[in-house]
Amino acid sequence: MTPRVFDRIYTELKREVTSGRYKPGQRLQARSLADVLRASTSPVTNAMRQLVGEDILEYTDDDGFIIPWVTDRRLRDLYRWTLRVTTPRHEIGEASNVPTSFDAVMIEDDLVGSTERLFLAMTAGEQNSEVTRALSNNSDRLRATRALEGQLFADRREELQALADLFASGNHTALITSLANYHRRRLDAVPQLVGLSYPDRR
Repeated sequence: MTPRVFDRIYTELKREVTSGRYKPGQRLQARSLADVLRASTSPVTNAMRQLVGEDILEYTDDDGFIIPWVTDRRLRDLYRWTLRVTTPRHEIGEASNVPTSFDAVMIEDDLVGSTERLFLAMTAGEQNSEVTRALSNNSDRLRATRALEGQLFADRREELQALADLFASGNHTALITSLANYHRRRLDAVPQLVGLSYPDRR
């Protein structure tokens, strides 16, 4: 198997398992996914193992590969970490993570994708490339939950556009306040978001 073939399988599999179409705790079968991905089971299994290493999938001896459980603690940690790395820093002695130039981020109909692109743009000034890599992984793990946010926040598009406008304006003080409010709103809604992740329990 060539690296190009593996990259395709890995990318498509990650898109598949973060889409929200599977339930938390649902067991994934390599054979079924291989049919979806038009591949043999061996590279699919290898890609699943890599996703386990990225915390996008979980593996247990009893259940095999499963979609991670959505818990209060997990969501709070993911939202808080996003806030931490996207907030502009100005403390003395700490390298700034503010980009040197500000470009408007278009908020499109795909609000989940727009959220991911906006927050990645906010880390463009980081000197450590691992931060951007970790934020991408964080977005992968939050993707299904962000899709559920629309059931709680009818003004989600306007809220995101306001963040994008503040980012483009370079108004760091207002952006810091708005980012805090944006994430506090979601932290307050974590119990509801966990409930929405398990529709069969309601």
